[in-house]
Amino acid sequence: MIELEYFFDGKSGLVEVYQLIRFAAEEPWKIVLDGELLGSLENLHGTWRQLSGEQLSSELFDGITSHINDQYFNSLPQAICSRWPNLVEKVVLKSDTTYMVICKTGISFKDFERIFTRFVPYLLKEEWSIEFQVFNHDFSDDFSLKAKPLIYKNETFGWEKVNR
Repeated sequence: MIELEYFFDGKSGLVEVYQLIRFAAEEPWKIVLDGELLGSLENLHGTWRQLSGEQLSSELFDGITSHINDQYFNSLPQAICSRWPNLVEKVVLKSDTTYMVICKTGISFKDFERIFTRFVPYLLKEEWSIEFQVFNHDFSDDFSLKAKPLIYKNETFGWEKVNR
């Protein structure tokens, strides 16, 4: 399950907090406001469409879909495939913290396990752990990895010195 929050400036100037929920990777996104289901959206071949509920304003629709598209969990599968194009066949998003990786045929799966476990943490940009279930091409061998990102954003608290 993936749950996001989207902050939208409503008509009266008040900020509305929408919950965007997807229970499985192949299911549409549910839009919830104040505990009430407003409708659902899906992205089919790169095109967003509203499946149910009262028609959203174009500003709200565009904001929600852009917010979902901007999330890192959408780009991590491509980053892994790009990093190891001769070794990885496919990466499947199961949730925002769980991915399934399927390797190509004809590779040394044990060598890939050593490489993957050592270097995938450098690809992670979120602050939480990500779980990977990695399979060889015919699913006869696998390994699991709970990877933590190695690089964190620098954050400063308090007053910063200003040079004038």
